Amino acid sequence: MSHIIILNYAFDPADETPEAVLRHYFSLSAWAASVAQAGARVTVFQRYSRPATLTQQNVTYHFVADGWGSRLRGWQIPQAMHRQLLSMLTTEPTVIHVNGLLFPTQIRHLQSRLPRSCGFVVQHHAEVPWPASQRWLQRWLLSHVDGFLFTNRELADPWLKSGVIRSSALVHAVMETSSPLEFETRAAARAKTGLHGRPVVLWTANLKPNKDPLTILTGFERIVAHAPDARLYMAYRYDDMLAQVQTRLQHSEILAQTVTLLGTIPHAQIADYYNSADIFVQGSAREGSGIALLDALACGVVPVVTDIPSFRTITNNGEVGRLWSVGDSDGFTAALQQTIERLAKKTHTDTMRRFFEKHWHFSVLGRRAMAIYEAILEKKRD
Repeated sequence: MSHIIILNYAFDPADETPEAVLRHYFSLSAWAASVAQAGARVTVFQRYSRPATLTQQNVTYHFVADGWGSRLRGWQIPQAMHRQLLSMLTTEPTVIHVNGLLFPTQIRHLQSRLPRSCGFVVQHHAEVPWPASQRWLQRWLLSHVDGFLFTNRELADPWLKSGVIRSSALVHAVMETSSPLEFETRAAARAKTGLHGRPVVLWTANLKPNKDPLTILTGFERIVAHAPDARLYMAYRYDDMLAQVQTRLQHSEILAQTVTLLGTIPHAQIADYYNSADIFVQGSAREGSGIALLDALACGVVPVVTDIPSFRTITNNGEVGRLWSVGDSDGFTAALQQTIERLAKKTHTDTMRRFFEKHWHFSVLGRRAMAIYEAILEKKRD
């Protein structure tokens, strides 16, 4: 049996218990559990404000305190975590998996102390290469990594073109997470949320320029002429552009009557809102993956999202839903109108759910990750 050891260098000091850390970093615990389900022994090392150990879903979590802050600076080495990890190594085939390309110094420190038989992978989570003047150092620090995990190969292009990753052969495509949400009938969910409309359109993203809420509003405003009963609900956590969005609503009688700003949805109610929707929309210019889109598909919601690499991957190049160009309000309007017309003829809930189960269920994710780990170990043996 292979041993997969996962490291998470960042933590949020607001998380008051180890259990809260795992809820916060849901993708970490979900990935670990899916790999364990696929047949590996899995251990996770998580930096935290105090030491603790717990086991969940056949995964052992070690929380390690080291005196540094929640966000490591480039030169800060989590010696305590690295020592504890090294003390637990055995002769079984082992792969070290680090989350994030933000920690090349820490990666180099750990890797230089590992047996040569250990595989070493780093997973991309929307990071970008360092400035050009510093890339030689970043390239050297990461030069002995055996594999880099990206949601798709297109997201690795900046890293390859900059030379930080020396070969495309080191790049492996795998989704970084999936969705835990479970389907519920639209009627049952709407009885809880009070959402109504024909159709109900849901937008879940932060009110930030990268998410482009204003293009969504412009496109939706035009839709109402064709679908007067359509309603758009916007959920968000960070509200950097709230004033701009509110101003846009105030200056449009149509939007004022058809758009509802939900604000932050409590975690326990998220599934209810997705299950209340017919259509899911996003206008992102860049995403590391697309957790909200995965949530929508898990609940059978039809996506109308931007044509960016991660969304192309998740929808299998538009096999489900509609893709439209970033910033193109006309394109968004057309894609949304086509989707509304299709939904008027036939519901697509079951199609979305089957697509999700086939491509993005946690069990699929775990098997794909294990195949990558085993391929890397095989190369180490050659």
